Amino acid sequence: MFYNAKTHRTLLLFLLVFAIWALFLNRDYPHMYYFLIPYFIFVLTANFSQFKLLIEKDTLSFQMIIFELNVYRKEIKSNQIAVMKFKRVGWGRKCVVAQTKKGLNLRLVNFYPEKIFMT
Repeated sequence: MFYNAKTHRTLLLFLLVFAIWALFLNRDYPHMYYFLIPYFIFVLTANFSQFKLLIEKDTLSFQMIIFELNVYRKEIKSNQIAVMKFKRVGWGRKCVVAQTKKGLNLRLVNFYPEKIFMT
């Protein structure tokens, strides 16, 4: 079953408006463009990023997609998972950390529907 992660788009839209405002305001300081243009590009790409997780019988497939372009993909077989820890992130969010025997761990937060944490 596919699960999608939701990002905090309202905060990212606020930061994007702030970056645009700062770009137009800083005409007297051209050296600030070295900071503001990469910041603007970073916030814009973060706003259009998606995270997808596919849970099958014995594999977990994680994808990171930016502008409909697959940037990162990781497949974990069931024999590669050492431990799965169920945690809380803040007051109301649940989190699963799949610790692998080899490689980087997979941290799953903000995925919907919520029954991901029950499977």
